[in-house]
Amino acid sequence: MRVVLWCNGDVPSSKVIERVGIEGFQLFGVDGGADKARAAGYEVHEVIGDMDSVDTEYWNDSIREISDVDSSDLSKALRVVIERGFEEIDVLGIEGGSFGHQLGAIGSMAESPGGSLVRFHHESGVTHRFHPSMDSMEVIIEDGGIFSVFALTSCNRVSISGSKWEIMDEALEFSTRGLSNQGNGGVVRISADGVLAVFLED
Repeated sequence: MRVVLWCNGDVPSSKVIERVGIEGFQLFGVDGGADKARAAGYEVHEVIGDMDSVDTEYWNDSIREISDVDSSDLSKALRVVIERGFEEIDVLGIEGGSFGHQLGAIGSMAESPGGSLVRFHHESGVTHRFHPSMDSMEVIIEDGGIFSVFALTSCNRVSISGSKWEIMDEALEFSTRGLSNQGNGGVVRISADGVLAVFLED
């Protein structure tokens, strides 16, 4: 099963919305993202969050209020849809606004449960979450295509093969070491014993 989460950042461009492919899939609003999705003409199945930035009177019967102050609305929403068994989760509306919120969005990748494919959609590309429960990730990257790999948790063994710069079972912390690698026109295989953010540029 696949689900789309619309966050309360800048309204994504038509390019991003088309890339995500919302039609035919359940769309959840992450707090105020529900109002933005509705304003853009999309039907929202449910609203998840602490309800501090959404028109609660309008949504009333479609609210899943979670008041946990120790996690963001996006982390709450990711946890809910993963626990409901959604295997693919596409997230949009995460850009713009406070830079702290943008960093927090990436942090939600690290703290959310494993077991699902999670993709964050940006104007310039897509961030894929690698979770150690996946064993490995394989992506086809064109020759010269740019991608970056960041450790979101401490990793003792990270391997990247099929790219211009490869590593094998090396330790990786959050740093710039994995910035701007390049594909060779084939499959890039990534594995780790921690959580990674893998950004593929458009």
